[in-house]
Amino acid sequence: MQCLLCHRQIREAWPLGSLMLPQRKRISTTCAECLGTFHKIRLKTSCVGCGRHQSSKKLCRDCQKWQAKVNYHFVNHALYQYDATMKQYMHDYKFQGHYQLRHVFARVFSQFIAAQSKADYLVALPIDDQTWQTRGFNQVTGLLEDLQIIEILNMKRNADEKRQSQKKRHERLKTSNHFQIDVECPEQIKDKQILLLDDVYTTGRTLRHAAETLYAAGCRTVESITLCR
Repeated sequence: MQCLLCHRQIREAWPLGSLMLPQRKRISTTCAECLGTFHKIRLKTSCVGCGRHQSSKKLCRDCQKWQAKVNYHFVNHALYQYDATMKQYMHDYKFQGHYQLRHVFARVFSQFIAAQSKADYLVALPIDDQTWQTRGFNQVTGLLEDLQIIEILNMKRNADEKRQSQKKRHERLKTSNHFQIDVECPEQIKDKQILLLDDVYTTGRTLRHAAETLYAAGCRTVESITLCR
């Protein structure tokens, strides 16, 4: 099979047992060289508030500012650093519409979520109708494999409003809350622990809007996991 990123042939050693029972061995979609260009975040030295890569577990400056503004519990855990390599991947996956690139991280991200989660419900952040029409897929659910998620959030955004990816940092922080609770879900989530799932944590504004919406609906705790920070 060809690597999804560099398109070179992936050469793998297949043990005798896997040749007899091929379903036991998963075919690699990405070569080791390409995977090595992405950098995982060390949980032991990441920010305890947002998962940012740093040299200690202290709250980063962004989280200290959030803590001074809000009075609810919210933390994010992240798997990879949002560096130049990851930004290029996200550009190709999300904005160029290369949906097959979901396979690069779907398995490892889903395993990371399963290992971290003690929540009652997993909730992938939704996208608005305009994004559905132009992109054709939700980039978050594309990264999830063998996980049971529930759809309790809707997103409504004005058609002429800039997307988060088009905004500068100060514009993102001023963005209005576009999330709404599905009308059929309030009783289902009351006093429950919710784990939000997203692809990228940048300023934290979008995830916190979702958390605020869920807390207002009666959820007990809301945290999140993102592929990168």
